[in-house]
Amino acid sequence: MNTKLKYLSIGVFMALHSLPLHAVEFDWNFVRGGVQDDAAWESLTNKFVPGRYLVDVELNGQHLGKRLVTIDLEDTDELCLDKQWFDDAKVYINTDFYASHFNEVRQCYFIERGDSTQIAFDFSTQKLTFSLPQKGLIKRDSEELIWDYGIPALRMNYSANVNVNDIDTTIYGSLGLLGNVGRWVATSSVNMSEDSVDMSTVTASRALYDFKADLTVGRTYTGNSLVGGAGLTGIGVVSNSSMRPNDLGYTPVFSGVASSHARVTLSQNGRSVYSEMVPPGPFEIADVSLLSSGDITMTVTENDGSVTTRLYPLTIMPNMLNPGEIEYGVYSGVRNIDSDELGGLFVAGNVGYGFDVVTLKSSALLHNKYGAIGVGLVSGLGDLGSLGVEGAYSHAQYDDHSLRSGGKVSVTYAKTFSKSTDLQLIGAQYTSINYTEFSQFTPWEIEEQVSNKQKTQYELSLSHQLTDHVSTGLSAWHRIYWGDTEDGTGINARMSARFDYFSLSFGANYNRVGEDDSYSASLSASVPFDVFDTKFSSFSGVTINGNGHESYTTGVSSNISERVNYAASVGWSGSDDKTYSLQTGYHGDRIALNGQLSKTGNRTTGSGSMSGSVIVLPTENDVIFTRNISDTIVIANVADTEGVEFMSSPYPSNARGNAVVPVSAYYENRVTLSGDTLPIDIELLSTEKQVLPTERAVVYMPFESVKVKRYLFQIKEHNGQFVPSGSWAESQTGVPLGFVTQNGILFVNSVDELDGFNIGACVISHSKIKETTQLQEVMCEK
Repeated sequence: MNTKLKYLSIGVFMALHSLPLHAVEFDWNFVRGGVQDDAAWESLTNKFVPGRYLVDVELNGQHLGKRLVTIDLEDTDELCLDKQWFDDAKVYINTDFYASHFNEVRQCYFIERGDSTQIAFDFSTQKLTFSLPQKGLIKRDSEELIWDYGIPALRMNYSANVNVNDIDTTIYGSLGLLGNVGRWVATSSVNMSEDSVDMSTVTASRALYDFKADLTVGRTYTGNSLVGGAGLTGIGVVSNSSMRPNDLGYTPVFSGVASSHARVTLSQNGRSVYSEMVPPGPFEIADVSLLSSGDITMTVTENDGSVTTRLYPLTIMPNMLNPGEIEYGVYSGVRNIDSDELGGLFVAGNVGYGFDVVTLKSSALLHNKYGAIGVGLVSGLGDLGSLGVEGAYSHAQYDDHSLRSGGKVSVTYAKTFSKSTDLQLIGAQYTSINYTEFSQFTPWEIEEQVSNKQKTQYELSLSHQLTDHVSTGLSAWHRIYWGDTEDGTGINARMSARFDYFSLSFGANYNRVGEDDSYSASLSASVPFDVFDTKFSSFSGVTINGNGHESYTTGVSSNISERVNYAASVGWSGSDDKTYSLQTGYHGDRIALNGQLSKTGNRTTGSGSMSGSVIVLPTENDVIFTRNISDTIVIANVADTEGVEFMSSPYPSNARGNAVVPVSAYYENRVTLSGDTLPIDIELLSTEKQVLPTERAVVYMPFESVKVKRYLFQIKEHNGQFVPSGSWAESQTGVPLGFVTQNGILFVNSVDELDGFNIGACVISHSKIKETTQLQEVMCEK
């Protein structure tokens, strides 16, 4: 409930507190009090009370939102509404079913004359309820949201920092530019330092709906795991898996046999991801949006309550495709590397296709001095996991007229054990020292100077969730090189644990190159605590490495408010001087600021930074300053209403009523307004909308609002006595406004401004009415 409206309601309640309430049928004769032949009372006894109302619309028990409705004097017994009103209210009537009840003169439908159709208007709650048969409604499939490319906009995401020490001061700034025009998005960036300014090449891109791909012109990148790639300046068309409902790339088919009308539910990692009712017999479920790798439990609940379950161990590799699904990329341009001396255009392409059992992929890249091809195969092995095999071959011509060729083969195995353990193994073998990816191709390179080329590579990645609060991970690699370069090995381990009163984090790594090895380990702990109702968090950590060097740090952090935080810490190592540091940050609606001050012995250093974004909306005549720098956003608008907030955004609306809401591209986002932040005199026809934005779109989303007048009167007659309770008030046009309660209290909600009202012979003119929600005392004029 709106906070201000809540306080107003409390005030009304207190004014009415002495009115008796009983759980029996309401006695309307009591409500009428001593006022006889009241026109407002006669109007209220009609089925539909004439007037203009902001009503809650309900259809067959489902709330559809609010709409304005005007009930004419001729509609007191039957309500006639036009097709546009029904559509706006999302009551999609079957006009053929109600064709015989269409009024040609008024161009509206008396749908209550139809079979099994009822309309009820509750004046006290301002609710309009429809009860319609299935044949009276158009059967509408669930509306598929279409891509929203957004409105024209210019965004400038900025950041700047300054560092000061005893020797000098350094300043750095960057500006990310995004421009939205039609379906195109242009991007660029500017980096600035004390002695240079660098601006990157402008890149323009747009989403292609029919091809589920992105078209990019300018600076982009071509690359895949088969033949590698490089940055380029040119053009590219690349399929985008996130444009499809399931962006994991591959989903299996779940099948079974139902003995009766049964509900089939798929759950993963304890969360339901799909549910469907199926008729008796065999069934098949595909195109399920899965969360990640992990066991899928299929539960079949029969009509008699019996339940059967089946477990599907599932491991998804990023380059697996559904049967019949295709992915591709086509590029052309010049290689884009700083100080690059390689001239000439190159073209590249890749394609992948999903078959029933395997996914096949191929790739090729061609330059006048370089060529490469690659093929890959990925297959799901059921309970055994997934297996991928890739091979690539390169051929290059060098300035010394030598031709160098080579290939590589890699094997990837992945397996998810239940929901808590993920394993991935990778092995790669290079057939020759001369295998070269295009990004590393330098034709002026002398063959005798080639070094640091891999011959064999192995990688291991293992993660395990011990409990809901404790997780561990391990990764390791080993590389063998051609020539005299020494072999290398690395191991990394981690563990994190979070409990009610503290959290721990441990990390360790080991590296060995030839005969030289190094290692380090770190342990940190955090303990939250309260002091005088203020929350703090203490933190301590220690790091040790192989040469015996130890370093320690300890500190405390807290929040001064929701927007301002700080941390103080001290660190030391061995016999060195201690370092004292103070950090603070401000995260406002429009900007983020951070500052740090450190002192070590006689040396003091400091730094400060700021970041945020400026959004220019030319079609809406507004400039928005915000801390948000998300690529894809919604500009939610409640016209000229400042301070309105939305559930999924920390940024309130500005003076023009525009609020920035971060959203996800190619995903059905729900944008919901927080009703507590609406002014007391504003009502929305809908508080939630959905949108499916394209990547980096700026979507404008207006929320239609109605200004509602709210009045609280205490009414006295000429003799100073309160108007009798139960007396009905009506507007000057005869619309009932409500009845007077004890102590002459009258509470009025009105869509239109109140020009005055009557209570029997008592007249209150417009000049006596103040524009306020506070209790106002008025006296009858006659």
